Amino acid sequence: MRHLAACLILAAAPLVACDSTTRATDLPVTSDLAVAGDIADAVSPDNGSSTPVDIRGKRYCEILLATLNGDQVHIDVYNTFGLNDCPDAAWNQVDATQVATDTGATMAVLNGPRYWMMDGFEGSTFIDPTPRTLGGLDMRHAGSIDIPLASLGGLGQTPYTPTTVQRNTTVRFDAGKTVFELKGPDGKVYDMQSYSLQKVPTQTEADLATLGARLTLPTGWAFATRTLTADLRITATDGQATIIQDDFANSYQMSAQ
Repeated sequence: MRHLAACLILAAAPLVACDSTTRATDLPVTSDLAVAGDIADAVSPDNGSSTPVDIRGKRYCEILLATLNGDQVHIDVYNTFGLNDCPDAAWNQVDATQVATDTGATMAVLNGPRYWMMDGFEGSTFIDPTPRTLGGLDMRHAGSIDIPLASLGGLGQTPYTPTTVQRNTTVRFDAGKTVFELKGPDGKVYDMQSYSLQKVPTQTEADLATLGARLTLPTGWAFATRTLTADLRITATDGQATIIQDDFANSYQMSAQ
């Protein structure tokens, strides 16, 4: 996201002379965009109906269309969830430069593939459930967020650094399911909401049980797994959620403090 901030600043008024091609893995340090992964996860929808949807283990990809609007960056998040599972053959052919050109965005950021690790969303719908083809993949408009341009440089710089995002959705982890958690030195607990293939393309859900041994955890941090004895619901406070990523770009939301 710092690349996006620099890109937008360097492009200045005409918003030109800036390469709009980027995948989340091209961004500095861990990010997946800790805004791509975090904004994406922050606005990710259910199917827009009252019928519960089991999403755990479901694969998805996203394209974030970022456009400079004065001193704000407007980001539209498009998600494949519910339309396709973002097959590698199609995803690897997505040309972010062409997507940005086709849509009139300043930059297109590719986020994925990722897999959900929660069991459902509550209180979330698509902005527009009508499928739209971006880069050859059908997607739907999952959400939009405006971020001050000045704040972009501070987002997603390092793993294990909390980021506050706009969010109204409640995410649910079902009783009897395993959750994967990070605990910080301050006692705050973060539950994994999605795992990424962007840094470890071979990562699977089964691998998560031993993830703690492979993470480079900062001093005072711990990784743990537990089986829920009751449903766990994580609800944003005052429209905001605290998101964190590990060094493999897996994304977590703060559930306790």
